[in-house]
Amino acid sequence: MTSAVRVGPLDAALVKLCRLGETVAMVLVGLVTLLVVLQVIAREVFVVGLAWADEASRWAGLGVIFLVVPLIALHGGHVRVDMFLGLLPPRARRVVQGLDEWLGVLFCALFLYAGWYFLQRAGRFTQPAMGLSNLWFYMPAAIGMVLLFLVMLRRAVAALAGKPLETVSAESGGGSAT
Repeated sequence: MTSAVRVGPLDAALVKLCRLGETVAMVLVGLVTLLVVLQVIAREVFVVGLAWADEASRWAGLGVIFLVVPLIALHGGHVRVDMFLGLLPPRARRVVQGLDEWLGVLFCALFLYAGWYFLQRAGRFTQPAMGLSNLWFYMPAAIGMVLLFLVMLRRAVAALAGKPLETVSAESGGGSAT
């Protein structure tokens, strides 16, 4: 049995941002589907390639991945290998879980730091077919990683306080966690 953990207005805002990312990602899935069908029809019926549609579908796919990951992490649904964790005594298990959360924060911070330097150079170039700046092309990844950083930071702080945040209830708008 798990007990509810009170969360504040920042947690509610985090849930709303993650839900917004999910909504945008769902729209992007539809866009990818539409673009792929359009490419197939253009190629098979009209014998013409649509390079811009390929780039747009890659951009949308990038958005789908990076905008959904924060919500998955918020709900504690990210992939874990915990076969050894179950063998540890409760105190050691909490320490390892807390360390795991802080390593997630570190990963996000390093990703954002490296991404900043990557975009310093790549942002000056454009996608060949659409002419879209790489700065905008990679923006869904940057937004998703900032949001993931905030989620992982929230989880790490909760673990440090001894109240691991396994999931945040979407129905309650972030009002409780179980």
